[in-house]
Amino acid sequence: MIPAVDSVTSMHSVATRNRFAWKELLLSALFAFGLAVPYASATCLSKTTMAHNGEPALPAVIAPAELADGLRYRAQLDSRFPDSIVGLWHVTFSSGGQVVDVAYDAFHEDGNEILNDYTDPIEGNVCLGAWEQTGLRTYMLKHPSWSFDSTGKLTGTVIITESLTLDDDGNSYSGKYKYDIYDIQGKLQQEFTGKIKASRITP
Repeated sequence: MIPAVDSVTSMHSVATRNRFAWKELLLSALFAFGLAVPYASATCLSKTTMAHNGEPALPAVIAPAELADGLRYRAQLDSRFPDSIVGLWHVTFSSGGQVVDVAYDAFHEDGNEILNDYTDPIEGNVCLGAWEQTGLRTYMLKHPSWSFDSTGKLTGTVIITESLTLDDDGNSYSGKYKYDIYDIQGKLQQEFTGKIKASRITP
């Protein structure tokens, strides 16, 4: 049984059991905070709501603190549903339309992550990372690893950063990655970027 989060959850007990209804849940939470948010503002972004720098601007009726309250509310709901990035994933990394790496990736509840890719083990095919949720179904990952040459000599480090979005079904995610390659002295040598696709592995 899913315990009640608050009065908003109890008023919408049917909706909260439907993980595809997160938009309605967030709107309900925002209305509970006394916000008058039109439904269109949650589903589309007009040019008039864009800041001059191209970043979305908050609607005037939503104060940043109130929006943060809404996000925390949604995060509480997410913790009670299976549509979370926590779990084991089959991940494909691509760049320029070509697959460059394939891996099994485990996201743990404590914010740690372990990746095992199909790189030659001499190059270091198991490495660790740390992740956090940044918004509704969105996540950031920082993943440091060692780099070696063909003889097994340490050549430096690779810092992988990822921005990920969990799909509505909770069983796949997609996003972008960046590889920053450093030498032994910590000097940046190369950068690579690409796209990520992943599907959940279940028992």
